[in-house]
Amino acid sequence: MEKIKLKSKDGKIVTAKRSILKRSEVLQKRLDELIGAAENCDTLDVPEADGDCLRKIVQWLERQEVTYDGSENDSTEVMIPNNQEQNLVPFAGISGTMEGGTFDKEMFTSFPHMCVLMAAANRLRVQDIINDGVRFVIGWKEGKNLEDIREMMENGATNIRGSLQVGDGTGLQH
Repeated sequence: MEKIKLKSKDGKIVTAKRSILKRSEVLQKRLDELIGAAENCDTLDVPEADGDCLRKIVQWLERQEVTYDGSENDSTEVMIPNNQEQNLVPFAGISGTMEGGTFDKEMFTSFPHMCVLMAAANRLRVQDIINDGVRFVIGWKEGKNLEDIREMMENGATNIRGSLQVGDGTGLQH
């Protein structure tokens, strides 16, 4: 279980197992280049993410490592044809179900700037985080109309809570 230090754009150091970096095309490529270089350093620069985002991404990758075998043929991606996301049933994939994926909900709801996290995951090409984030938002918006969502955003709602909150199943806090 060889570890490597990842240095974020704001200089924070996050330690991660080398084996989890295969889930990020960008980090895997940099690791391969580092291994091939004459100087074998133990720190990888990651200018695509700040320290907080990088820490969250590493937590995600470590959590997902348990069920990931590295093959690309095991994709459980749910295709949503013709914008029919309202017909999407809860996803039971790598990270658990929408109803039971507590870690996933913590990941998205405890981080006030989910869009920043998603953007960093996109730059690092960690597609599983993006996919699960989109699935979470699709599940969260269920039962709400556009005006409800707009009002929540205008009022500065920073915590998006799904069925973890006590409520009527709409995801709204009471």
